[in-house]
Amino acid sequence: MNIRLSIAIGMAGVAIAAGAAFAAGQPSETAPAVSRDEIEVYDAVLASWLGDEPGRQLVNATLSPPPSTSDPEIAACTKGLDFPAGAPGGQGRKSLFGVQFARPGVEVIDGSTWKPVDPGQAIAKGESVDAAVEEGFANSLISFSQVAFSRDGSEAVVKFGMVCGSLCGSGQTLRLHKSGGHWSALKQCGGGWIS
Repeated sequence: MNIRLSIAIGMAGVAIAAGAAFAAGQPSETAPAVSRDEIEVYDAVLASWLGDEPGRQLVNATLSPPPSTSDPEIAACTKGLDFPAGAPGGQGRKSLFGVQFARPGVEVIDGSTWKPVDPGQAIAKGESVDAAVEEGFANSLISFSQVAFSRDGSEAVVKFGMVCGSLCGSGQTLRLHKSGGHWSALKQCGGGWIS
């Protein structure tokens, strides 16, 4: 079983709660725009998660608040870095509506209207595990937080979550680094979650 399959099938309940937290509220098409650096961070996370596999990927337009660098799991991950005090990713709500991602096939949607193609239900109806998980992943929803940038703009921390059904999902907080004008995922902060 590959790593994506093992992540996709696990303990129930966590994905539903995390998906609801990320999708809470209606996205606003008038929310403040995200910066080029923020878009590049999201692109780097998508590339890290999805690899070179082509295809459609749904992304929630609503961004949750930025990670708090005072959170013990994140503080350990960002030790020695200088983050501004207060809300590190900016104030208020932000939206991804209108954002063009570098990766082809990314579709920004209102996450509150998203409906999963739950692999658990397909398996219960007799579909093979591989086929059910593949279909669930093809219709999964990725959600992001706002980005917390270091004071010098060379480091970033962002929350990322993917939900594809009640027994299908994972999430984590990632630290990224900017070098040569490009963002790349450096490491995972804390343990993350899997369902």
